[in-house]
Amino acid sequence: MEIGSKQIEIKTGVPINIYFIGDPHEGNCNCNHKALKEAVEIIRNDPNAYWFGMGDYIEAIIHAGDPRFDPKAIDKEYTVRDLKDLPMKQAERIFSYLKSIQDKCLGLLCGNHEEQYIKRHSSNIYDRFVNMFTTSAHEEGKPPKKLGYVGFYNLILGRKNSRESLAISIALNHGVGGGGYLEGYPINKVHQVFKYMHGDINVMGHVHRLGKSQKNIVTCSARNLLKRKQRLWGISGCFLNAYVEGNTNYYESRAGVGGESDIGMLKCSINIHLHHKVGMTWTGRMEEIYL
Repeated sequence: MEIGSKQIEIKTGVPINIYFIGDPHEGNCNCNHKALKEAVEIIRNDPNAYWFGMGDYIEAIIHAGDPRFDPKAIDKEYTVRDLKDLPMKQAERIFSYLKSIQDKCLGLLCGNHEEQYIKRHSSNIYDRFVNMFTTSAHEEGKPPKKLGYVGFYNLILGRKNSRESLAISIALNHGVGGGGYLEGYPINKVHQVFKYMHGDINVMGHVHRLGKSQKNIVTCSARNLLKRKQRLWGISGCFLNAYVEGNTNYYESRAGVGGESDIGMLKCSINIHLHHKVGMTWTGRMEEIYL
């Protein structure tokens, strides 16, 4: 796993908005480019926006010995000649959509599609994709933080000319599991995934669903005062349609498990509060953005 951090100057009353973009699956014939463009525009036009990439940016399934390969599932944008380095062509195309918001990106996870391609073909398409970013919010003039499949990212929030600061930990995991048979499966899976990772905000992708959950916990401060803290859990959605007439999608074949996708992204708004006795505190609110 990897760990990243970012120090951000905050203004009282102005929220910080964290978006989570996951599972576009560029290269698949059912990739929803229209919705992806809408997501990018929302982030680009939000002056208080940061975002994380949740993995599976590309399909990364090729003809060379991969049992998942299905020529009918390849986007018609690609040609036979692109098979020479299909994942790189896919990475270049997905980056063309994300390029305008690269300066707001904090970190990028590696998805199971990128990870499987690396293992099968000894070519690190994840590194190649991240290095397309020439700047980021993580560090100006450098790519976003490479968080791997699982990572923590700490936001250190503080006011100008003040030594007081507040740390908010974000636990990220591309995710595991399938669609599940019961309606509550996705959010239950999130709680299971983060059972042994304790982030203030916990987000995963992979299951192509949007979902959110929160609980307050009670703790005690160094000044012997009771404090209530939020913990938030979420699923980041996807940009891969299922059940498109005339197209074949491996996700549809899992009858009763895969189901329809939730097209969109997750947003977490963080508000900072100042208290005379306990200092800085925060509250967060998850929002499912369906596109």
